[in-house]
Amino acid sequence: MKRASGALVAYSSSEDEAPTNIPARKKRKLPSLASSLVVPAPIDDPALHQGRIRATPHVDGQYAAHIYIPLVIHPKTALYSLLEEVLSVTNAMVPAAHNIGKIESCNRNNGGAMVSTTRTARELHLSLSRPIFLRAHQREEFKQAIKLIASRQAPFQASFATFSEFTNDERTRAFLSLEVGAGHHELRNMLSSLSPTLQFLRQRDFYSQPRFHVSIAWALLDPDTSVKGDTDAQGQPGIYECATPREATSGDLFGSGDNGKSNNELQVEHFPCIPRFPSELIPTLHQRFGARISSEHTGGFDVDTIAVKIGKDIFSWPLRG
Repeated sequence: MKRASGALVAYSSSEDEAPTNIPARKKRKLPSLASSLVVPAPIDDPALHQGRIRATPHVDGQYAAHIYIPLVIHPKTALYSLLEEVLSVTNAMVPAAHNIGKIESCNRNNGGAMVSTTRTARELHLSLSRPIFLRAHQREEFKQAIKLIASRQAPFQASFATFSEFTNDERTRAFLSLEVGAGHHELRNMLSSLSPTLQFLRQRDFYSQPRFHVSIAWALLDPDTSVKGDTDAQGQPGIYECATPREATSGDLFGSGDNGKSNNELQVEHFPCIPRFPSELIPTLHQRFGARISSEHTGGFDVDTIAVKIGKDIFSWPLRG
């Protein structure tokens, strides 16, 4: 049987059939999100924090934490009066210094009702950790670990021994502090209890040779002079203005029109800063107040609570061991 021969069918190429001069389709612009749905990124503005700069950049979902012993010093106590005198001398010798720890507290009468007047107390923190950074899912486990340590540690007595000067790891601030004498051993034991939790979270331990202290004042350090130690004509550290960048707000600028400036442009703020505390500050404080700060009557205090600050939230537990 003979197979019929079929004609070959010719197909034109797609290029031959492609239409010409077709206008490009315009892309549709998606509607913008409502402002209430947009979470603004945190802005590190030193102007809101007396020139202090965040040492670690903000990371979404990460919470800064800090473990400490709270020490609330009430008016009409010997330690409160001493601190007022010490800070008065310090502010006179170091005008750029900032006092630490003022809080307002209400008194209660015997019936438990609030009294209308308020009295000023001072809360100081005795650090038991460097800055710690937690993810959201680690917060609860971290709190439970601190609570367990509190349940195993008995309250104890501690006291201050001397005045000291410290600088932070970034060498951006100097701190005037009261250093702990009695109670050092018990605080060291608490650090040992904290160490496994910090290592599990891959956080740094506290310093290997800890000097437990509470800071009562701080000052900004000028990075250009704090290492060289510049002095004035009398041989004393001078006071300088530290230029600190900050992000401008719409009120800082005339707008983003004719002058070509953006509302996100960096501005420069100036804050008083020093190369270091005056060399005679600590000797002066020792001479005038050393005997009082080292006396048990004035410098003694109870360690009966441990606290942790996670983000803006503060949690505390009594020592019950």
